[in-house]
Amino acid sequence: MKKVNLPSNFFNYNFSTLAKKEKNAALKIRYLAFSHIAAGKTVLETSFLVLKSNRIIHKWLNKLAIYGIDGLKDKNGRGRKLFIPKEKELEFKNIVIEFQKEKAKGKLTGFDIKFLLNKNYNIECSLPTAYSVLSRLGVNDIKKQK
Repeated sequence: MKKVNLPSNFFNYNFSTLAKKEKNAALKIRYLAFSHIAAGKTVLETSFLVLKSNRIIHKWLNKLAIYGIDGLKDKNGRGRKLFIPKEKELEFKNIVIEFQKEKAKGKLTGFDIKFLLNKNYNIECSLPTAYSVLSRLGVNDIKKQK
């Protein structure tokens, strides 16, 4: 087997200790794989131990060489984009609170939230989305429509 060229910063880290402390499962597997390589296992043996392909382990080694330990972490951008950007959440929360004060009974409905989203941000959404936006903002004084 061909010996893999390890990055110059590979032995600066104690991967077994990092794996024990890490809470993120994907990152823990990466640290565990590197601890096996540091212990003298080959990339192929390590790939069988952590149930990943040897190409993936080589990609991880390249990321470690280029970006350091932070290069192993997953990047943002996964998942669906939010209807309201994070920087506008506080503004919308204030709009909702003001609307709630002006409303006669004081209870908000999902239709009210849909109306406010459409009026202020031109966003069309479903009722479940309106309720999830409210829960993310921490405004829980609402009345669910049945």
